[in-house]
Amino acid sequence: MRQTSRYWWILYNFVCSCCFCCCQQRQGYLVTAPSVFRAGLEGVVSVTIFNPLKETTVHVHLVAKGTIVAHGQGSVFEKGTVTVKVPPGVSGQAQLKVWGNRYLADDGYIFHNFTTVTIDSKESSVFIQTDKPVYKPKQKVLINVFTVTPDLRPTNQK
Repeated sequence: MRQTSRYWWILYNFVCSCCFCCCQQRQGYLVTAPSVFRAGLEGVVSVTIFNPLKETTVHVHLVAKGTIVAHGQGSVFEKGTVTVKVPPGVSGQAQLKVWGNRYLADDGYIFHNFTTVTIDSKESSVFIQTDKPVYKPKQKVLINVFTVTPDLRPTNQK
């Protein structure tokens, strides 16, 4: 009889320890953002908060030469995005700062991080297209050339 109760005790401890390990949820976050932002366009920063307890306010600042040139904020529970509108005329290296916090009564920051990104002020791109991938000597080459804006719409400039 003692042997049976001992097995039950071992089984009980094993089940309790498994439940405890499974019930402990690891918290963390994942922020994804482009490494290049385009001046005059919106950039989207994606935020995932693992096993959140409450909704979190996420702030995004784009800082160039010590000045905040763009900012955005949004509420994220598990997954969400924050849009940042980069003004025209800004270019060069910048710091992308992202942090999430709750209300002041909830102990301030949950996370804070930053990275260096590039702001590109390119206004248009040129695409050159040929009618064939390979030509033979003395063949006529046909070319299409067109320019597009950063959002890939054709420009009217000639």
